[in-house]
Amino acid sequence: TTVTLEYSRPQARGRTLFGELVPWDVVWTPGANWATTLEVDADIKINGADIPAGKYSVWAIPRPDRFTMTFNPEDRIFHFMKPDSTDEQIHVSVDPDVGPHAEMLTWSFPAVTGDAATLRLQWGTTSLDMQVLVPPSRAVALAEDQMARYVGAYDVTITEGIGWPTAAQLEVYEQDGMLRGQFPFPMHPGDELAFDMVPAGQDLFNPGLFHDGELFNIEMGVIFDFGEMADDRAVGVSMRSANGFFLGEGPRAR
Repeated sequence: TTVTLEYSRPQARGRTLFGELVPWDVVWTPGANWATTLEVDADIKINGADIPAGKYSVWAIPRPDRFTMTFNPEDRIFHFMKPDSTDEQIHVSVDPDVGPHAEMLTWSFPAVTGDAATLRLQWGTTSLDMQVLVPPSRAVALAEDQMARYVGAYDVTITEGIGWPTAAQLEVYEQDGMLRGQFPFPMHPGDELAFDMVPAGQDLFNPGLFHDGELFNIEMGVIFDFGEMADDRAVGVSMRSANGFFLGEGPRAR
């Protein structure tokens, strides 16, 4: 899922921003010139509010203790042409915080995970964080002959100190048309043992994790690599983190 913010960047220039330059309780676009826009190519949630795929102009009503952010489906609006209230608008409440001074108004994504991100607005010493949640999609199913390359059991020796047993067997199998994996322990507390093997490149997979029978996250921080083949079957597996930290490896047992 791609989330795009397009905006102009006014400068503070020593002015008192909120409560003076930007009055309290007055509709304002957090940018300048043409209204700031947010565009998403799939449905998301922001602070729990459903944001359907599309493009929106972004508006805010600042208050000392709470900002109301509004996503308006009419996206091409100049900043002083403030939109009328409609049923199609989506409103989100955001608590402001105090942070390091940002001379230029800045939107950013300071934290991104497999199924979520933090969307941050900063100007002056005011900072607003919004949680973006993206429902993960199911993995693309591999063809039967492709899955056969990986199906089997692997005796994996695991790096000490990461919170998992230091030795375990990884089972890789086909179920209901999907390639799945399973260790005898959960990857995180509360995870189900079985997970989807989500294609991440040639012979590479990320685990798609389940809670209560529902896929809730693609764990992009763990990569299974079945790169070495013999007779078109994987002879072993290695595991690493997204930044290359070695997590474990082992040969095919059967």
